[in-house]
Parts: sequence; structure tokens; C-alpha cells
Amino acid sequence: MRNPVACVSCRSAKQKCIHNDAPPCDRCKAAGRENACEFPPPGTSAIHRRPKRPRHDDAGTAGTTPPSASAPAQQIVQSTPTASAAHASPTSAASLLDNLDPFELLTDEVKNSYLRCSYKWSFHHTPTLLLRIRDRTLEVWMAWAILALSIRFVQEPPAPFTTQTEASNAFAAHARQILQSDLETPSISRVQAILMLTGHDWGAGNGRRAWIYLGMAIRLVEVMDLTRELETPKNRKLTREEFIEAEVRRRTAWTCFLMDSLLSGGKGRKRSLAASDMNIQLPCERESFVFGEPVCTEHLDGRLHMPPLSLEVGELGIIAYSLRAANIWGKVARWACSEELKTELPWSPTSQFRQLIFELQAWKTKLPVRLQYDLFSLHSHNAVEQGQAYCYMHSIYFMSNMFLHRAYLPVLGPHNSPEETPESYNEHKETWKNWQKTSRKELFNEASMVLEMLDEMRTFGVYFLRGLVPWIGFTIYTAVGVMLYSFNYPRGEDDPRIAEKARERVIRGCTFLKEMKTQWPMAETWFETIKRMQAYYRSVLGQEPPVSPDERQALRHAMVDYGALQPSPVQKPVDTKPTLGTDTVRSSITKEPQVHTQNANTAAMISPPTSTPSGYTSNFNWNAHQSIPPLEEDDTVNMNFDISNEELEEIMMNATQEFWASFPGEVGVGFQ
Repeated sequence: MRNPVACVSCRSAKQKCIHNDAPPCDRCKAAGRENACEFPPPGTSAIHRRPKRPRHDDAGTAGTTPPSASAPAQQIVQSTPTASAAHASPTSAASLLDNLDPFELLTDEVKNSYLRCSYKWSFHHTPTLLLRIRDRTLEVWMAWAILALSIRFVQEPPAPFTTQTEASNAFAAHARQILQSDLETPSISRVQAILMLTGHDWGAGNGRRAWIYLGMAIRLVEVMDLTRELETPKNRKLTREEFIEAEVRRRTAWTCFLMDSLLSGGKGRKRSLAASDMNIQLPCERESFVFGEPVCTEHLDGRLHMPPLSLEVGELGIIAYSLRAANIWGKVARWACSEELKTELPWSPTSQFRQLIFELQAWKTKLPVRLQYDLFSLHSHNAVEQGQAYCYMHSIYFMSNMFLHRAYLPVLGPHNSPEETPESYNEHKETWKNWQKTSRKELFNEASMVLEMLDEMRTFGVYFLRGLVPWIGFTIYTAVGVMLYSFNYPRGEDDPRIAEKARERVIRGCTFLKEMKTQWPMAETWFETIKRMQAYYRSVLGQEPPVSPDERQALRHAMVDYGALQPSPVQKPVDTKPTLGTDTVRSSITKEPQVHTQNANTAAMISPPTSTPSGYTSNFNWNAHQSIPPLEEDDTVNMNFDISNEELEEIMMNATQEFWASFPGEVGVGFQ
């Protein structure tokens, strides 16, 4: 029953106020507002029944009626006196949300947008989540975290914000403020909200803050012992509610493990949760979780630990197989920043490269038929609203393969300088050449499959694309960069079917990244990097790239150190020259295009670099009509540069450096 006296906060929200005749009440305690919980003195209820927004002027608003709880969300938000919020920082804008009820903003469109990407946040029991939103019993920090993630996908931003991104940043900042007031009180919902804010910050390009918040979530998981199973009853089976609670705990810990694996890599960013730490079963298949049907599933290593009373062995779903793929990716990221790729022979059965390839093949082989990758399965999963999760799982696999093979691809075109080849190259020159051909073929095949997947995803419509998380975008960005390289530096043994479609797939991939940056700002960096890579490749075709041996050596180190795309989120940034934009590039253009004439019998060719090794195509037509044009008609850049200009030279070289050295997690260090 509701107590006869309600606190100010509960009265304002028209919620039940349950307490022990003294503050704080249960609702304020759950929201972390113990110190703000106050009971009004008798006879003052009308004064303390405040509207959900601060008044401009008490005299000017006397007698006005606060918006009702049933008023449309858009109407309520428009009455907020925060006209400057769109131009304020996220933190200052968040302070204006203190008295706003987040449940008024959780419209059907917002909830559906969130559920479309809930495969990334698999810890929510969807029926329970929707009921708690309806009854307004969901923790307030969770409501704001959901808004931060999903408001970016709605058609119109809530007033007074001018863009969805501005609203998302403000909601995320507000959720952080609420959480920071009581982070020392561990709870499942706090861990979940921190993980959601980590995902928001990573997609927004705040890599340092994302890494820090992920560390906080991991510590809470360890404090709450979520990586171990709860003790189960010995004389009875779990009830539906008990199984759902246990599965929520597991999935919260597994989400932490997933993000820790995907964002790891580089110096100082080792995984905090090893596979051996996860002493819990993998998430069960989705329907068993939704319906609360107790099942037992395998652990990460494939072992099956049956409880005292045997349960039905449940099937593994997309989430579980995604976790196994992410575990392999964590090993790939560690290998890529080690010295092993310089010293080992990748074709050796004992090499780390070979072991990782074997693990990826084993993962692929063990997939159920329905989860194996092909276009028919992609369409089938989309029909049952699991298409985004299916693409997410395979994107982790594709990324692992591409990063393994691209580590051995020459960075600045087809060169074999001592700085860019392993120490064992001269001793096994012929074997290296043959192996590089095979590795190159595998790399381009993987990139082609990713861009083929993108072509299909675009046919599913805008609602499908709105449910894609940043990792899928990074996979597409990686594939576009690889395909751009293959187009500019072809070889005779390249698959002609891939070469024929390379140009169109690069342009479609860039179009996707350009569109994605409206939801996930980090995609803007990817898009601009691809544009500058294109400019660089076009500028060096037919001549030796203007890169000294010292610069090439620095570039190789940058690939290993993950330090090119953005400063490391765990190391102190160093002073660097400001990134030069399109305007600088335009101002550096000093030459007219060089015209290559063509007669009736012979096409004019631009010769490949003089250091091109045997096997590279020497009769490829590099004329402008075959080269990839500028990616935006309204932002066309003349590609004939004065290479002697040192500033421009640095831009062009850094374009490829940024691509080949970029890894998930290196997406920015800015704070809002």
C-alpha cells in the first residue's frame, strides 16, 4: 500500500512512495537520490506538487497547469525552457533534464529502435523490460541510458535539440551524472547502464572515456561475482523467475566480456576478463530466455557442467557464438600488437598466425547450419528479425580474418623494402612470395564478402540499417579500405570477379559510412580516411611514393602500436600537427591534370612503381575513367598534386597510415 505521506519526488512523478515513515523512500533510494528525498510539511502538498520542468518565473506561471503524465512526449519536451540546450555542452544540457521524466520520452518509436539493437545488450529480458517501462519502475539511470542509445535512430530529434546526436549526448551525460552519485553501491542495473554508456561513447568517438567506463563495469562485475554461477537448489529445479534472474546475471557478465574483447588491443589495452575467468555457462538461445524455460548450456570452452538436478541441454544462439568469435578476436588483437608477426613464419603449424586461423576455421565449422554465412541465411534471419545480430556475429569473424591477413600486406603499395618484410624473408624468399599470394587472395575474398553483405543489408531498408552497431560499420570500413587497395594495386592472380566490382563496392561502402555518421559520429573519421586514401593512391600511381625509409619504418611501427587513427585512449596524447582538411588539400593544388593521350591501337598506361615485384600487373589501364572518382560530387578534389609540397605529402601518406593502423577502440579521446 502507498504510505499516507509521499516525498516531493514521488508526488511530482505521481508514483507510489513506499518508506518507513522517514526518508529516503524506496524509489529515491533505487535512483540514488537518498539525500534529495524529502517529505513536505503538512498542509503544503499543493506547493510541493511541482511540474516536471523548472519554472521560468513563479509569478508569471502562477495558476498554470503542469503537463499531464499522459501528454504526448513531443508536446512535453517542447514546453521545456531549454532553448539553448542544442548549443550547450552535453553536460550543461544534461543539467536541464533534472526534473524531466524520461518515461515521457520512451515512445513506441524509441522502444522499437532500442529493441532493434538489443542483440548488443542481450542482458535485458524483453518482456520484463517493457513491463517496467510501462509501470515506470525501471531504474531512472537505465531509462536515460536507453534514450542515449536509441534516440539517435528516431526520425525527428526531441525539442529543443536540433539533431539526434545532440539529444543522445545530453541523455548520456545525464545518465552518467545520476550513476556517479552512487557508484559504490553495486547493482546489476548499474553495470548494465555503464556498459550501455560505454557503447554510446565508443560510437560517439570518445574512446578514452569508453575504455575507462568499461573498466568500471568490469570491476563491478568482479565485486558482484557475476563470473560465477549462483548456487542452485539441490532438491528442486529453478523456477521461471529464478532462471531469468540467473540468466540476466550471466548475460550482464558476458556483455562485459564481449566489449572487453572487442575494444582490446594496442599498448596498455589488454583484456581484463580472460576466458578462464568466465566460470558461467554461455547465454541460452533467445526463446528459452524470453519464456523463462530453465536450460543448461555449454561453457566458452565447450564443457558442459550439469547442475545437481539435471536440466534440459539448451541450444546456443547467435549471442553465444558471437562471444566465442569475440574471444578469438581478443587473441588476434593481442597478436597484432606483438613482435611475433615479425619473427614467425606464418605458414608454420606452430606459428600464432596458424593457430588463430585454425581457431577461426573451427568456429566456422561448428556453427549450426542456420547460422553459417550465406545470402539465403541472411535473408532468412532478417525475416525473423535477427538479421542485425546475424551480421554482427559474422562481422567479428570477418574482422578477425582480415586483420590477420592484412598485417602482411605492403602498406604503401606493392613494395618489398627491408623495413616492411619479416626478418625471415630473405631466407625463405620463394616460400614467402607464394604464401603472400595466398594471403592476399584470402584478404580480398573476405573484404568482398563483407561488401556483398552490405549490398544485401541496404536492400532491407532504413529500419534495418538503423539497428546496426558501430562494430559492423568498422568492419565495412576495413573492407572498403582493403578493396580500395586491391583496385589501385592489382595483380595478375587476383580474382577478376572481385576486380570488376571493386569500384562500385568502394563507392557504395563509402556512401554507407557517410550515412552512418549521422547515427554514430565515429563513422565520419572512417569516411574521411577513405577519401584521403583514395587521394593518396591516385597521387602516387606511376611514380615512386615520396616516402623515405625512416618514414616507412615509422609507419610500420604505427601499425603495430595502433597509434595512427587517433591517440591511444590509455596513453597521454602527444603534440601533433593538426589534421589537414579538404580546404588545405585544395589550396595545395598547383598543377593541371596530366593528360595521357591514347591512339587507336595502344592505350596509354601509367607505369607501376619501379620497385614493383614480379607478379604485379604491368598492363593495367590507370586512366582517370577507370580510377575511382571523388566520393562526393559536391566535394570534388583535384587529384593532381604538387608532391614537392611537404605538407600535402604528409596528408597523403597519413591517409594510408591511418587506415592500416586503425583498430576498434582507437576512435577518439575527446570529452564532452
